[in-house]
Amino acid sequence: MKAFIEKIKRNWLSQTATTVVIIAILIAIFIALNLWVRSLNLSSIDVTPQKLFSLSDESKEQIKKIDKNVTIYFFGFEEDTSTVDLAKQYQTVNDKITVEIIDTASRPDLQEKYGLTTDTQAVVIQSDDKEKLLTPSDFYTYDYTTYESIDVTEQKLTNGIIETTIDEKPSIYILTNHGEYALDYTGQKTMLILSAYIENDVNTISSLDLLSEDMPEDCDVLVIASPSNDFSDIETDKIIQYIQKGGKILWLSDPNLVGTELPNVQKVLDLYGISFANGIIKETDSSKMAFQNPEFIKPNIGVHSITENLESAGGIMMMDATKINMPDETKQEESGLTVNTLLTSSSSSYFRTDLTDGSDTINDTDEQGEFTVGAEIQKKIDDTTTSTLIVYSNAVFASDARIVSGENYINAVLVYNNKDLVLNSIAYLNQREDSITIRKNTGTVTYTATQQEDTIIRIIIFTVPAVIVLVGIIVWQVRRRKK
Repeated sequence: MKAFIEKIKRNWLSQTATTVVIIAILIAIFIALNLWVRSLNLSSIDVTPQKLFSLSDESKEQIKKIDKNVTIYFFGFEEDTSTVDLAKQYQTVNDKITVEIIDTASRPDLQEKYGLTTDTQAVVIQSDDKEKLLTPSDFYTYDYTTYESIDVTEQKLTNGIIETTIDEKPSIYILTNHGEYALDYTGQKTMLILSAYIENDVNTISSLDLLSEDMPEDCDVLVIASPSNDFSDIETDKIIQYIQKGGKILWLSDPNLVGTELPNVQKVLDLYGISFANGIIKETDSSKMAFQNPEFIKPNIGVHSITENLESAGGIMMMDATKINMPDETKQEESGLTVNTLLTSSSSSYFRTDLTDGSDTINDTDEQGEFTVGAEIQKKIDDTTTSTLIVYSNAVFASDARIVSGENYINAVLVYNNKDLVLNSIAYLNQREDSITIRKNTGTVTYTATQQEDTIIRIIIFTVPAVIVLVGIIVWQVRRRKK
């Protein structure tokens, strides 16, 4: 018995004690290493091909410019959520940005300041005396063409940071009082959805009645959305004066199908050498029409910073668009105009002025070919002043108008990339081209493994552990027999 006890002390206990010490040291090293890595606030590695969980280069460029201290408070969020992880990436780009995860109950001062409850999830972006409150619902929108939720977290966070650090947001004014599309429910022609997106892109947007007020000094972009009644002489003079000072205009125009004379409207358009034809463009190529409707065309997209990436993202759709009569080279030279074509209908489209003909086949009076439906026109006022017009021969494509799709309705502005075309145009006119593609609609991405990948995954999950166990049993048996 004494020999047996001595053997246990000498062999088993001493080896076990050594093993326990080694395991304890390894566990301590593991814990210390994890605590150190956690303190670094490193972001997770994004292995998705679309880089869905990484900041875009455009966001990084914007964030690098921030020269004010910004704190992003997360109320009711866990440390390891994807939203918090994305926010932490801003810290690595600019050390003036700080992310804090807050227990609402432990900070009654912030709870009272922002009107939060203990079970509220919210994100507050704060810089100096400015702040912006976001809720989880703000980080998602809905694509009515694919019926999927769209993740816009980066868009909201980036624009929220910009909004709280810039001194003044660009001012966008939409002209009213002539039957234009409105920002309220005063008529059937509304652009409420678009106006919300414009504000979300860090702009202020207001209605403008030039009969009762002068052109605002802070007007960065004037939006004229398909007037159906003529401008007064006073209004016309105010718009022309705005152009002469280098004003920026976004002009959307549905076809004037009833042929109403609008001489003052045309007087303004003449400064840029353009006019809108009375008629609509129809499509014969099914691949260039949407919802299999010949009057819902998908234009060809030109090369420009405004239209960059729109083609690869699915293009846009115009509804009952007309054609823009563009200035010829002589007119351009005489009037100091520079023209960049943005959108054209396809070569298989045709232009119809006789709307009593409801057929979808070309007749002898129709004109077939490519027609300009979107353009940028720069007008040189003098050596230091240039006015810019972005014009589209359609307005309903950017409106709240509802389109029937199966058993559902889709707002026209949310079809394809319609809203992005308008938002990009405004960003371009505001000389904020580097912010154009910050709006990253990631969508809901699912992963389906290939047969080969599925086999590899199953081997790793099931076969490798089984092999390790089997090897362990064999080694144990071999050692047992040697003894």
